[in-house]
Amino acid sequence: MIVGMLAAHHAFVKKLTSRLHTWQRGLFAVAAAVFVASCASPPAPTTAPVVALSPAPVAAAARVSQPAPAVAPAPSPPTVPAAVVPKEASLVELPSYAKRGKRLPSDAGAAGRAKLSYCRSFEVDKDAATYFKRLQKQNRLPTETELAERKRQNAQTLSAQQFVERDWVLRRDNNKSVPQKCKVHGGSSEGATAHVVFEADLNGRRQRGTAAVVATAGKWRSRDHGDWSPVR
Repeated sequence: MIVGMLAAHHAFVKKLTSRLHTWQRGLFAVAAAVFVASCASPPAPTTAPVVALSPAPVAAAARVSQPAPAVAPAPSPPTVPAAVVPKEASLVELPSYAKRGKRLPSDAGAAGRAKLSYCRSFEVDKDAATYFKRLQKQNRLPTETELAERKRQNAQTLSAQQFVERDWVLRRDNNKSVPQKCKVHGGSSEGATAHVVFEADLNGRRQRGTAAVVATAGKWRSRDHGDWSPVR
């Protein structure tokens, strides 16, 4: 009985051992197949990690400052100078006979201009030719009546040129006794007569006189003077 049990046990162990060996061989075969497969297939290439390279910093282009467009300044309004009012010259004291009528301004107006023109008629030019040209320009050459009167007085026939040349010589010799460099200082007017106070160089001195100026046909003409007195 014991022998039988041992035999059965031995058979069971043998059978179990046989199965174990079979399972081990299968497992070994599977492992071998896996090993062979792994050896046959090349390993997958390892992809290197991609490192994103940051772009190199680009130097910012130097900013060229553009000049501001030229803007023309707004034109300033022109400066208007203040009106200069000429200062009125102080009026001189008039002689008693010249106080009647309307007081004239310091230049004596048209009557004063006529007196200045009369004074300039005595001015002596540098030579007779210059004197002739001035009289010709002023339309003051001797008339036919004056030439005829000179011919009657001197029993000579003179041309206008000769008349003026002789007149220039007389003026040059007598220039100190006639008013020169006249300056009007006012006066008064009554109707067609005006009395003009003026200064002039006379006989080597600065003197003041009062001239009677008369309006004839609308034009003032110097007639005569009053007394002269030295200018103080």
